[in-house]
Amino acid sequence: MSSMFSLEGKVAIVTGASRWTGKVVALEMARAGADLLICARKAERLEAAAEEVRGLGRRCIAVPTNVENAEQVSAMVCRAKEAFGRIDILVNSAGTSMPVSTLELAEDRFDAMVRLNLKAHFLCSRAVAPVMIEQGGGCIVDVASTEGLRASPTNCAYGAAKAGLMNLVKTLAVEWGRYRIRVNAVAPGFIATPIHPGYMEGYPHLKAIYERVPLGRGVTMEEVAAAVIYLASDAAGGTTGITLPVDGGLTSLM
Repeated sequence: MSSMFSLEGKVAIVTGASRWTGKVVALEMARAGADLLICARKAERLEAAAEEVRGLGRRCIAVPTNVENAEQVSAMVCRAKEAFGRIDILVNSAGTSMPVSTLELAEDRFDAMVRLNLKAHFLCSRAVAPVMIEQGGGCIVDVASTEGLRASPTNCAYGAAKAGLMNLVKTLAVEWGRYRIRVNAVAPGFIATPIHPGYMEGYPHLKAIYERVPLGRGVTMEEVAAAVIYLASDAAGGTTGITLPVDGGLTSLM
């Protein structure tokens, strides 16, 4: 690996890291040389992921955290600072969606989507910023979605939250650039995961969108992780305030 893309000597926090994309991001960052604090709500799955990271020869601590809770987020960030002495990278990967038509979407479900997919990213970013300012800089990478770049039928709360997240990225990049804190996002399209087989059949409009992907397939979690690592590395040292689609070319059609 080119030294520009290496994360050797860096300390990273990855949220939502107990499974799926967050876990893959954590593992690939470890392979790139980073030591990690990983967090998610469920302790058992989180510790299993931490063991995999340690198996790659990197230091890793697992801190069960509800990233929607400001006090728990603050405690998690303090734990990382105490354990490693610094925080170079924050990857906000925690998120989920609950597809349902807008007319059937309950208010509490809408609020839940915004809390996890937008507010939690704000809370984590705000919590690490003072540490990064004190040490002279750092990098934040948010995992957004192409659903924030296009209409999001049957997923309006998720799409709206991700659109808001992309604006948050731009705003923080402008506000915190003076502190040498870079803030960017990765926007995956359809991700190939074990939960997807047969999923599209229940949502004909999604199937129609998926079939238009120029590369003819969903992206892999490893490809999303590679984009995160690029934005977190010195190779992207001049890049801040952007959202990088990883979507097989889908947004080029929009």
